[in-house]
Amino acid sequence: MKRRGRGRGARAVAALVLLVLAAGVAVVLSNPRHRAFYLGLLTRATPGPGEGAAGALTRPRFRLPTPHGFGEAPSAPAIAPTAAVGPGRRVPLPDADGRIRVPVADRLPFRLPAEGVPAGWELREFTGRASAELVRAETGVALRLRSVQTSFALYRDVIVDLREQPFLSWSWKVVRLPAGGDVRQRATDDEAAQVYVIFPRWPSPLTTSDAIGYVWDTRAPVGAQLVSPTAGNVRIIVLQSGRAGLDAWQDEQRNVAADYLALFGRAPPRVGQVALMIDTNDTRGEAEALFGDLVFSRTPGGRTESPTSMLR
Repeated sequence: MKRRGRGRGARAVAALVLLVLAAGVAVVLSNPRHRAFYLGLLTRATPGPGEGAAGALTRPRFRLPTPHGFGEAPSAPAIAPTAAVGPGRRVPLPDADGRIRVPVADRLPFRLPAEGVPAGWELREFTGRASAELVRAETGVALRLRSVQTSFALYRDVIVDLREQPFLSWSWKVVRLPAGGDVRQRATDDEAAQVYVIFPRWPSPLTTSDAIGYVWDTRAPVGAQLVSPTAGNVRIIVLQSGRAGLDAWQDEQRNVAADYLALFGRAPPRVGQVALMIDTNDTRGEAEALFGDLVFSRTPGGRTESPTSMLR
């Protein structure tokens, strides 16, 4: 009888332990910042060789190796308020006015230009080797991406409730367009500059997440809106096209909440990531673009002078 009693007691303890663990997991996943770390997404807009549309936005980020020669910049003063969501992972925090600034680098290197992945960002190479560097530009410090028959993206976590900060603004400059690029056709889906906003959808963020891509295309007309020819869960809006405005900084602002509602037909979930991308792997050409900081804000015109502009 004592042995039976001890057996029942052990089973009860085991059941209690499992219950506590399950409760702990539920608490962790109820926090969007924890979800962004433990179940983060890998952004992408163009499948790699041998991959279909299902490959877009579906890979766990934890398996991504950092290529040789790419890494964080040397220690330098922080330029944006951030909060940790796990080892080596941080998300930008709102400032006193409720703006969430996503800087091109969380920390600036001591010397510019500086090659490699800026602090705070992660790299995914789809085709070929990435070329990324921080440079001094007319607007301050910018991120320059170059592509020679390659396809890659830089991405990072950012938690945004679009009911609070529905507007996204940024500046970009395209120096070279991929000849023949046209986002409307799978065979020519190359763009010099692309900004993606990623929306994790629970409970299956790795397979059902949505994305909006704002692009500078070579041929597609400004204002075109379409489903990405390579990924059914990605919607594209063409903001700039062709040589008009080429080699000059252009300011952009979008009401992301309104764009999501119009493109997907439902209220938007929280933003979980943003990504910057360039690719010329389909047209086998070359492209070059520069990006400034991204800012989510409550009202239009929510951009604020970046601390990096002081370094001009």
